[in-house]
Amino acid sequence: MNKKITLVSFIASAFLSLGLARAQQNCEPNWLTAEGNTLVDAAGNEVILAGVNWFGFETQISIPHGLYARDVDGMLMHIKELGFNCIRLPWHNGMLREGADFQDPNAWVQDPFSYKGIPEVGPFSNLEISKKVTGKDLKPIDIMDYIVDWCQENDLKIILDCHSRNPDAYLIEKLWYTEDIFIKEDVLDENGNKIIGSDGKPLQKDTIIAATTEQQWIDDWVFLTERYKDKSAVIGMDINNEPNGKIDNPAGARWGTGDAFDWRLAAEKCGNAILEANPNVLILVEGIEAYIKPDGELTSYWWGGNLQGARDYPVRLSNPKKLMYSPHEYGPRVFDQEWFSATDFPENMPGIWEDQFNFLHTNKTSPLLIGELGIQGRGGKDEIWFQKFIDFIKEKKLHYTFWAMNPNSGDTGGILTNDWISVEQWKLDYLEPILSNPIPNCINLDGGGTLSIPDFEDVAEAKGVNISPNPTRESLQVESADELIKTITVYNLLGSEVLLFENVDEKSLRFSVRGLSSGVYVVKTITDSGMYTTKLMRN
Repeated sequence: MNKKITLVSFIASAFLSLGLARAQQNCEPNWLTAEGNTLVDAAGNEVILAGVNWFGFETQISIPHGLYARDVDGMLMHIKELGFNCIRLPWHNGMLREGADFQDPNAWVQDPFSYKGIPEVGPFSNLEISKKVTGKDLKPIDIMDYIVDWCQENDLKIILDCHSRNPDAYLIEKLWYTEDIFIKEDVLDENGNKIIGSDGKPLQKDTIIAATTEQQWIDDWVFLTERYKDKSAVIGMDINNEPNGKIDNPAGARWGTGDAFDWRLAAEKCGNAILEANPNVLILVEGIEAYIKPDGELTSYWWGGNLQGARDYPVRLSNPKKLMYSPHEYGPRVFDQEWFSATDFPENMPGIWEDQFNFLHTNKTSPLLIGELGIQGRGGKDEIWFQKFIDFIKEKKLHYTFWAMNPNSGDTGGILTNDWISVEQWKLDYLEPILSNPIPNCINLDGGGTLSIPDFEDVAEAKGVNISPNPTRESLQVESADELIKTITVYNLLGSEVLLFENVDEKSLRFSVRGLSSGVYVVKTITDSGMYTTKLMRN
């Protein structure tokens, strides 16, 4: 028996004939805003971002990794089905330049999540189909457009993360701007072969990798912001990944110094430029590595994790309610920091987290998004740290994007195993308590997106099908009196399918509704002889 459970897209034509046109007319873009240390949606409801990183745009191939084994639609469907409501997409500035290219995805993938047997003859990849439809060669930005459009239609939020200026350069770039880089390259003939000089060595030429100035970095952000300003899926701009530099590095990132290395000033300039282009998006500001307090005390922490400077020199945006600080946190597998060897580990960790970044949450200065946290394997101090931090996130109601969906992160691995299909279930088991509800990209501001019970007066109650308990909070059982159930579909009040169970082939099915927000839904059950609709209250 093949039971298939999927979270499916928002499609306007899927509206039920329940008089829901009125709700759709009042559907507004669902941008997010900071209220103290919480995030609220456009209707004022508190939301939690519980996401995952999918990296690759920031690497040499300039496209999300894994598309040699998966289809882009299948990966996105998989992310959503696992319960994440947000994706953090790292990218590099070079992918926006003229002539930027990417590694072609495998157009012959039959992804188990997205391939439905059509077309019967390949290519099967949706990217390849998109290329045929548009009639143009795709560039990295077109792939990003594709992902943004999918997420917009399927209620998945996106945080764009400027990970580096040049591909794969995040480990060597300490700042948000670079200088010209001169490198030696082999001279090749017309066939791509190295030309050998008279000394028997390959001939070489000087090549310049052009600098990305601070202004270019800002301009690139404004370009992306304007491109996606009508896409409420793109709710956050993580303006620079892990600015860093030890305190004895004269060219390292600093906080509050008032010079060219002052990350706080750069974040303000970039953040305000973005907000001028789109005043609705969140500006995510990471920490640095080393900070000297006004009293001379030296503090040092993970790259991107030290936000102590924000206590003394807070970031000043044109709209403070669009600021969200975003530290990173890792365990000893990434680097065995001294605090992991303390005699009171792991009980020392909450105090460290409070000093380094969580004071901003405690003081209700800003909501916090842990932009990166991850773990490679089970056992030892790494798992002890991970359990402690998951508990901390849950207790404080912090936001996060786990690193990573990809299995090919050297330090941490990912949610997926090396086959890019199977999941590391133990990691999901840890994350399950801090998953959150889906966040729609469109919300009905007339009544907060929820219609009252009388609006369902025209819905015929099922006579041959029973759902229980109703109201429910945890799970729902759908039971047919004497026929096999073929399909069960749950719709929200905008007519969007939010849960789909196909090929049930049993008289009853119990499933979880914990991923649904509180409110009223319609359950449509199809059996051999007919269709039944029933009101459901999720409390």
